[in-house]
Amino acid sequence: MKTLIFKLLFLLSYIQLFSQTIEAPIDYRNPQRGLFKLEYEFGETYNPKLPTVIVVSDAQQFYVRKGRIKKIQYELFGKNINVLGLITRGSNQDLMHQYEVIKKGVIDWRKAYLIFQSYQFANDLNLLITEILKDQEDIYLYGQSGGAFLITEYLSIFPNSRVKKVFLGSSANPVIENKLGIIHDNFQRDYISMNKLDKTKLENVLAESFFDRKLVATLFQRQNFFVKLSELNNKRSELITHLNARDTTFVNKLKMEYQIDAIKGLLNSEAGIPIRVRLTEFIYPLLEDWKNIERNFYPDLENSYNIAYPIIELNNKYAFPIFQSFNKESFSKYKGEVFILSGRYDHIADYRSSIYMDALLENSTLFIANDDHTFKLLKSENKYAELIQDFFETNGLKDWKSRYESYQWKEK
Repeated sequence: MKTLIFKLLFLLSYIQLFSQTIEAPIDYRNPQRGLFKLEYEFGETYNPKLPTVIVVSDAQQFYVRKGRIKKIQYELFGKNINVLGLITRGSNQDLMHQYEVIKKGVIDWRKAYLIFQSYQFANDLNLLITEILKDQEDIYLYGQSGGAFLITEYLSIFPNSRVKKVFLGSSANPVIENKLGIIHDNFQRDYISMNKLDKTKLENVLAESFFDRKLVATLFQRQNFFVKLSELNNKRSELITHLNARDTTFVNKLKMEYQIDAIKGLLNSEAGIPIRVRLTEFIYPLLEDWKNIERNFYPDLENSYNIAYPIIELNNKYAFPIFQSFNKESFSKYKGEVFILSGRYDHIADYRSSIYMDALLENSTLFIANDDHTFKLLKSENKYAELIQDFFETNGLKDWKSRYESYQWKEK
């Protein structure tokens, strides 16, 4: 008990010491709507002699939060750099109440989209750079998955940013995928198309509807986060077999293991509102092509669509505008150094869109790892953090990447 109390007191004192706020517009397009307190936090005491990396997350990521930046600093970046975490407006309940996103128990999705779209997040990031780090010479950005996509959106809006280095890990980009006609969801391509028996079983599962289609999509989508890449196809086959046998005991066990009810509860809470806005930005650019192709079962796409449905429905019924912050023409004008880390077997961020992104930039390096979306292999051998630190700490040396050659995917 004493240990728990001590840890809580330490966390509170750390937050008081390193967590700060800056006044930011609720809506950067219409600043007259008012201001709110945007939160940010340093991992350690700021040292002006060191470069500063901003850890960027989007509305559907929760690892950048108050009291956690110190842990992120030592897990990923080490001591030779200032680490600044931008606590997103998506986790700011005061903002949601101040702007009355929920009134009398009803969510105003127009208001939710207005204040939680990526344009606002990107401008929050710019505010930190121009105000908090106005005297900082060396500014870097780090983002993974949705956070990496948000960085590309920020650079599309501010291509002349004075940020010097950018690390993009598993950068999902639905705008590029739509342009290339890519479906990032590899469920059909890498598994079902090559396993006719399981294809037949799955078709039967979906046709008879004993298990809700939304649940089936979520089960397969969550497997990508809980199962090793080397075991994924076996686990897919196992799940299909139990679904086809109407094995509710097995399914309920997986629901608990994959935290599906907890995720559902989160999405249906206030905290789920910004997540639904962000998933709209992920799925909306893909909708037209997705609807025009043969309607195969794509768990990741269907799961994103189901989460984003309230805003998609608003768009369908009332032509409610959904904007794209990423623009390849303006993004390509960025002159800083960019490292793009992609996973060949990523189920969210297709490696082919990373190849396209790399070609857009003047000063970029692409590394396609023989790995998945979360880089389980790199992390299991403690190479993910090493790679990040090497990129940010190495200046002008071209051969540092050779240390990771054994983890690089090579086309056969």
